[in-house]
Amino acid sequence: MNPILDWGINFIAGLQTSAPWLVAPSRFFSFLGTEGFYLFILPFLYWCVDVRLGLRVSVILSVSDSLNTFFKFVFHQPRPYWVSDKVRVINTEASYGMPSGHAQHAVTVWGTMAAWVKGWPGWLMAAFIFLIGFSRIVLAVHFPTDVLAGWLIGGVILWAFLKWEAPVMASFSRFTLAQKIGLAFAASMLLLIISLAGLAFVPPADPPQWEITAARAISLAPGESAINSRVTTGMVGVAGTFFGLVAGAILIFQRGGFDARGTWWKRAVRFALGMIGVGILWLGLRMVFPRDASLVSQVLRYLRCALTGFWVAYGAPWVFIKLGLHNTANVLNQAAPR
Repeated sequence: MNPILDWGINFIAGLQTSAPWLVAPSRFFSFLGTEGFYLFILPFLYWCVDVRLGLRVSVILSVSDSLNTFFKFVFHQPRPYWVSDKVRVINTEASYGMPSGHAQHAVTVWGTMAAWVKGWPGWLMAAFIFLIGFSRIVLAVHFPTDVLAGWLIGGVILWAFLKWEAPVMASFSRFTLAQKIGLAFAASMLLLIISLAGLAFVPPADPPQWEITAARAISLAPGESAINSRVTTGMVGVAGTFFGLVAGAILIFQRGGFDARGTWWKRAVRFALGMIGVGILWLGLRMVFPRDASLVSQVLRYLRCALTGFWVAYGAPWVFIKLGLHNTANVLNQAAPR
């Protein structure tokens, strides 16, 4: 190992030995960066807090995910337990380590929310950003340098998003409805292309010792693989979800918008009904559609995720309006994203 990775191994091992109590809270904060958590929080923001905030967070998370995959391929760095048995394996990951996706997405997601709420809650969200990143070190799935790189890249993405969102939306608003939806699809393809472009930087094969050390650390049976560093199927889902969300948002704004405010019980009913639809589309179709690496499977994965995103952004709000679960005040002011 190089000196930086060696220092990282010693740092992680020291944390795990001197403060084993950190594992339980680290599991919790690590969960705040998972697909499962985002599957709940993004619809909640869109349906129950503020449509524009939910859309902003969804868009910046999609961009961050695409760039994170790209940079993982560019750096193609190992996970701590791939290279050393000094650390205790608590969580496992099959992809490359740098930059940390949890740390990077924490900056973009919680940073976007902090910019929206302003005031003291922003400090709480800054704490979440730190704790989510730090949890990945404790769990031995990232070196400290992976987390630092994630925070740095996430910060650049957040800065660019906040700086360019207004002028980009002003230009976007001048297009026709069909052109907007076409641009949304093109943008989803661009996200997929960016992530796939990183494969050009990946060496033909990873060091064999990585697989040997990782497999030994998690006690795999002979023939099973601990590392799948070149997988790209996740980005197909990200691209599909992005298209569905943006296309749905374009249509809901075209119809006059949706006001996510209202009484607590209306918000609770919205969330419950909406998540039933998410479950049917996200999980139900996942059980029906094939899940191999074939082109047909990837197209169906894109379709499944696009339908889920469209349900979140358009289908569910349309149902809420029909059932009288929306907030009727100032709905017309939601006619276009600012």
